[in-house]
Amino acid sequence: MNSYLKTITALTIYAFISGCAATNTPTNNNIKDTTKQEQYQEKTNKKIENKEQIDKKEKKEQEIKSAEKEQKEEQPKIIKQIVKKIIIKKPVIKDSMIVIGTAEKVYIPSSDILLKAKIDTGATTTSIHALNIKEFERDGKKWIKFDLQDKDGNLINKNLPLHRIVKIKRHGTKNQKRYVVQMKINLANISQLVEVSLTNRSKFTYPVLIGKNYLNGLFLVDVSKKYITKPKMSKNEIKK
Repeated sequence: MNSYLKTITALTIYAFISGCAATNTPTNNNIKDTTKQEQYQEKTNKKIENKEQIDKKEKKEQEIKSAEKEQKEEQPKIIKQIVKKIIIKKPVIKDSMIVIGTAEKVYIPSSDILLKAKIDTGATTTSIHALNIKEFERDGKKWIKFDLQDKDGNLINKNLPLHRIVKIKRHGTKNQKRYVVQMKINLANISQLVEVSLTNRSKFTYPVLIGKNYLNGLFLVDVSKKYITKPKMSKNEIKK
């Protein structure tokens, strides 16, 4: 009986030990599963590492961009100025140009009168003192009748075709309408038929004002002098 019990006990112990060994011994399937898990975990770890590296790279790039932006904002703005080269053309002075003063005497051939004139390089049109200015028609055309005054105050009647009408703007007063006729005027040794506006210049020192339409290209004005020329007064020009 004792031998039998010993045998059963030994077998039981052996079976128990065998079962435990079988349980602890990994199978091929278990090994494969474990390998897959390890590979998956390794891939996951790599993905995490890659993502971290990408995040760090992006963060670093963003920091660099922010630093560059701040640096640009701190730098003073450079304003480019385009400087145009301005060439000032000097007036061409011809040897034939006549030097005159700021005041000269002029001759009106058609009326045979000698008058004092102011030389004004800023005025566009020449003007003359005229009285009793009236518009009328002759042969369907507009004419102007007016009176000139000689140095003694005598009136000289004139009738000339109307050339045009100009409006003179004045500050604080209404625009003034002026009649313009063509008239021959002699200054120095020059005789020109030019546009002359008719106006009452009784308040002015000079009955005639010589403007740019008479002066251009022919005269140089010496502002320090007056009456340095004499107008030509040939007999064949009188009362033409």
